[in-house]
Amino acid sequence: MRFKSNYYGKQANLSVSLIKIQTAVFSLLLLLPVGCVDTPVHEEKASVTVINENMLVDGADVLAFGPDNVLFVADSKGGKLYAVPTEAKELKDAIPYNMEGFDIEMAKKLSLDPRDIVINDMKIHPLSQEAYVSIKLGHKPEAKSVIAVVDPVARDIQLLDIMKDGFKSVAINNPASSDLMFWKETSASVLNITDMDYYDGYVYMAGLANSEFASTLRKIAYPFTDTQEIVNSIEIYHAVHTQNETRAPIRTMLFDDIDGKPTLLASYTCTPLVSIPADEIQNGADVKGKTIAELGYGNTPIDMLVVTTQGFDGSTSKSLIVTNKNRGGTMIPLNAVVAGTKGEGMAGQRAMFATGLEGMQEIPTANVMQVDIQNPQMLGIVRRNIDTGDIDLVSELTGTFLRLSDFISEYDFPDYRYPEAQAGTKQYHDMVKQMEGYAELTSQKMGR
Repeated sequence: MRFKSNYYGKQANLSVSLIKIQTAVFSLLLLLPVGCVDTPVHEEKASVTVINENMLVDGADVLAFGPDNVLFVADSKGGKLYAVPTEAKELKDAIPYNMEGFDIEMAKKLSLDPRDIVINDMKIHPLSQEAYVSIKLGHKPEAKSVIAVVDPVARDIQLLDIMKDGFKSVAINNPASSDLMFWKETSASVLNITDMDYYDGYVYMAGLANSEFASTLRKIAYPFTDTQEIVNSIEIYHAVHTQNETRAPIRTMLFDDIDGKPTLLASYTCTPLVSIPADEIQNGADVKGKTIAELGYGNTPIDMLVVTTQGFDGSTSKSLIVTNKNRGGTMIPLNAVVAGTKGEGMAGQRAMFATGLEGMQEIPTANVMQVDIQNPQMLGIVRRNIDTGDIDLVSELTGTFLRLSDFISEYDFPDYRYPEAQAGTKQYHDMVKQMEGYAELTSQKMGR
């Protein structure tokens, strides 16, 4: 198992009080010079996990948590939605993940080649801060999936008993035909469920349906009943393609109160950002989303979060974060999203690059595969390490969206001394070094 050399022996058990970011520190995030670094790692022997049938599911493409910490598991190809009860103890402290080579550890536990570890999704348990990671066991279409549960305190990995007592499942209505193929190899059935979110008693699922207007939204009440709702069509304007579209599905979405009104925010391939009032998502409805921004051509969005950050004056503000497969992430002030939702939208406009809303900024998340809110201070992240090629499970501070140990800069030379004007930067660096497991490199330890 390849972890940071300090992962087991010297990882800091940081409490919430330790990692609270002071107001000046939050505002330094765009000012920090960066470079490159080789991360120290070492090998740990992993025990092999015996997989039983209760741990396997035909597909676990999308995860989401719901009421009473139930885990929703979407099997897109099989057209099923599972509800799996979870048991967990509340973790109040903010303890970071520093697990490099997570895919190598999982491969050893599952007796697989690391190249056969296919990570589909990751969600953080809202009570325990455990990372629930959906893993497909190989690249073959018939390969089954497991869900790994990673404990940030015990630092061990267990496989979830998906078919435990109390689990429920429901089949989705009108799934896409498996005969429809994209690029010769990809069946439309893998897009039956592209993302989902629980909101106000319902699981909302985006994806494809077997209909003229392929893009759809399904709405399933939880606890499950014998009925479910599905819209007739979703139409959006695509500023890169300069046309109205009804076929390509939503790729990532979330619900939030926008100007006091429950609203679905969604993003599509190539990459329009769209708002849809929640009360318009009804059975048989023809839904028309409002395109409020374009995030850039040649890209598929991955995840969407609403995060809270803090300014110089101590005030807090919310931002919408969208991470992307082919671009850096985008951060948008939520008040700009509100203004865009109340405005006329981008219908009829042409745009190839990020535009449409005030204050849009790119953030350094180009190697991020999955992200979720871990606690008020941190994001839990699954990422591809460009230097090693491995997949890491790590934590980053919300607002900075980086790890200092990824870079070598002027600050990292032993003879560097922080000027008085950079006291806030020094404090931030010392805090993050502890968080990332490098307490011996703090200013106090290095005598600077």
